[in-house]
Amino acid sequence: MLIIKSSQHLRTMRQVKSFRSGGTNTGLPMWRAELGRIYQEEVVLANRELHRLWLGEEWRRHLRDCRLQGAMV
Repeated sequence: MLIIKSSQHLRTMRQVKSFRSGGTNTGLPMWRAELGRIYQEEVVLANRELHRLWLGEEWRRHLRDCRLQGAMV
């Protein structure tokens, strides 16, 4: 006998590999949702790269200022 105590025991689309490639019942075409997800990932990646470049520049500026402070002492 199988006893299900909660809905956590039911298989959902989260456990299915590559569920994004299957059809949906939401009415939203899959290609549009996939394009939106890809675009969002590209935006996040670009922002991360810009932040990394900014942080590197700030670090170089900080080190330069530290060297100037040491030369003045």
